[in-house]
Amino acid sequence: MTEQQRDRELDYPTGAQAPGPTCEFSFGARVKIDPLVVIGPSKHGARQLFPIAGGTVGGQLSGQVLPGGADWQIVRADGVLELDARYTIQADDDSLVHVRNRGIMHRDNGAPYARTAADFEAPLDGPHAWLNRAIFVGDVALRDSSTVDVRFFRVG
Repeated sequence: MTEQQRDRELDYPTGAQAPGPTCEFSFGARVKIDPLVVIGPSKHGARQLFPIAGGTVGGQLSGQVLPGGADWQIVRADGVLELDARYTIQADDDSLVHVRNRGIMHRDNGAPYARTAADFEAPLDGPHAWLNRAIFVGDVALRDSSTVDVRFFRVG
């Protein structure tokens, strides 16, 4: 089967007619972090983590970041920082949402580049179930030595 036949069979538009993904801002988190803990060299690179001390969430999801999570990081040989943050958001209605936010951070021609892909586990029933049914990307910015801002965008 040719690619053109496959596209026709799937009724998938091609070329200029193909719709691309869009991103819409959903919510942001201001996350408080404790000082860096250096674990040391590993087979993947230099391992370190930032414990998560709490924070606030606002937008389509609002509430607080609960203390107790962390951002487990690896500093690779090429200088790129791999991020793997796991924490819990307690929504204003007391629902709990588990967050796993993975990404990379580096400097691109001197400018910071920090992008992530977030996975949310929210209650299956209720007002936050929409988090289970979408792909989210994010950007991360270090606000100061104890605060990180994360913005989450729903990919449409």
